[in-house]
Order: sequence, then C-alpha cells, then structure tokens
Amino acid sequence: MSWALALPKASLENPAARHVLLCLANYAGSDGRGAFPSALTLSEDTGLSERTVRLKLDELEKAGFITEGNQAIAAAYIDRRDRRPVVYDLQLKRGANAAPRKERGADNRTGCSSQQNGVQENAERGAAAAPNTPLNHQETEEQQLQRELADEIARQETAAAECPAPNQRFAMFPTWEPNAKALSDQIAIAGLPADAVPEAAIRAFKGFFVAKPTTVDSAAGWCYRLVQWIKRERVKAAGQGQTPDFDDTSWAENLGGL
Repeated sequence: MSWALALPKASLENPAARHVLLCLANYAGSDGRGAFPSALTLSEDTGLSERTVRLKLDELEKAGFITEGNQAIAAAYIDRRDRRPVVYDLQLKRGANAAPRKERGADNRTGCSSQQNGVQENAERGAAAAPNTPLNHQETEEQQLQRELADEIARQETAAAECPAPNQRFAMFPTWEPNAKALSDQIAIAGLPADAVPEAAIRAFKGFFVAKPTTVDSAAGWCYRLVQWIKRERVKAAGQGQTPDFDDTSWAENLGGL
C-alpha cells in the first residue's frame, strides 16, 4: 500500500482510480502480486459502485499500474469460474518518488523536530503523546490470507527457478511444466493415448496443488499423480457416457488420495 500512497499525483490524477488502486494494494503480497478482491469487495472498500470499480480497474490496467496475474491463485479458492475475481499484480517498477524529508534539527535551535515520534511542541503538562501508528496497521483475515498465499507462491517460483534435480521433492508451483519424458512414460504405463493430457487438465491440476504447499513430490512423481488422476477421470466419465471436463473444478474433491 505504501507504493500506491507514494505515487505522484501527476502520474495518477483521477481520484477514483487512485482510491481503487490504494484498496487493491491492500490485498497484494509483499511483492505486489496476487491481489484478487472482488468488485463487490472493492466497492465496499471505496464507496464506489461496482461498475465504477470495474471501469477504474480497466483504466489502471491500460495505464500500466496493474496487470493480470496468476489466475490459478483465485481458482485454488473459488471453484466456480464465473465467480472468480481477476487476480492482479501491481507494477511496482513504476516506482513513486520518495517523500521529501526534513533535515535533522531544521525545526528549532535545539536540533529536535516537533513532529518526530509524536512529540507535541506546545503540549500541556501531562498530555498524552500523539499516536505514531502506521497507515496500514490493520488488515482483514481475507487480506492476510491472500498476502500469505502470494508470498508462498513467490517463494515456490523462486525455488523452481533453481532447477531442482530429478529426484528432488518440491511443492507444486504455478509455472510448473511436466517433464516430457516422465509424462510420456507414465502415459504409456497407464495405457492412455499420447494426447490424454490436455493443457486444461495440467492447469487444473496445478491450481489445486499450488494451494497445498505441504504436498511435495519429485518431477516424475508429479507426472504420476497427474496421469493417475486423468485416468480415473476418464474412467468415471466413460461410465457416464461423457468425456472429462477439466475446466469443471469439482474434480478437486476427489484428489485426496493423490
């Protein structure tokens, strides 16, 4: 939120857009990523209508202050696609100018500033010191949860960038891609056709396990889990005379054994 507060007025003059950005920033992780409050939530935070909130989000995105982030974050918490809010990342590289600071001792001859640490220059004897609380001293449970999730995903992505060894166990991360050979081997062992693993299935699989950072496996192990789940879904769908719909996240209820 401090980044949004420090944005120069000249860079974002529209007060409604600035208000929406300030509230959106409250839901982002420490790296500015993973904010997904609904339009209704932002409407309640800002006092603006949902329609205005959506318009201002579009304006902020076009202006480069925010971009769409990893949508798997919201998918991990909200099953129905039509009810998932858009996940946004703040573009912190559009840095704000630092706030000017007064030189030490500029206020009086004693070298003490009357505005530092809540000291009141003309306070009555026995008066309480002025509070020196941070602007963002409280956050809702939803904000804290989103912030922790965004931080965890950032940690996992950093770890993934280090290219773990084939036998190293790791938690699922949003940019994971199955090892081609390991996946091909598991498909062959399961007796499935070569094209049995569509992109939609991989996205759904990742979306579920990204939200379960305590579950770890090797690169081959993740491929095994993926193929076994797909095989089970194909068998279940065939019994109903249907084909698997991997965009329907109700499958996540049956992943407990994987």
